[in-house]
Amino acid sequence: MVQGHLHVTIVEAAKLADKDQHTFNDSYVEVYLAEDDKQKTKTIKNNERPVWDETFDFELPSTHQHIHIEVYDEDEGKKGKSIGSAQISLDKVIKTGHYDDWVQLSTLFGFSSQGDVHIRMTFEKVSDD
Repeated sequence: MVQGHLHVTIVEAAKLADKDQHTFNDSYVEVYLAEDDKQKTKTIKNNERPVWDETFDFELPSTHQHIHIEVYDEDEGKKGKSIGSAQISLDKVIKTGHYDDWVQLSTLFGFSSQGDVHIRMTFEKVSDD
């Protein structure tokens, strides 16, 4: 499989399931290839349609075939509440060099939509494995 540089931009979110009772979510996104290499956006406070427009860079070893995103509602002094997550295949971005789409978030068990996140990715091939 291909090795290279993956650039992932978390653009914005829409229709996020509301986890706060009296205000909108204080949302942030974790993005990662492997659990031990998570990167995180800033928190957008009290917003029903947060815009992050933050880019993260990953070295893509030949073993990874998906990127993971998890959206959380931040609570002061507590671990964030999960809003939803998604796993995105890297096949398209590796083949074409780019990806630009809205991704539907699901709950842990995948039963219902928890909102959508706009993701852009570019891939720069370094070598074939």
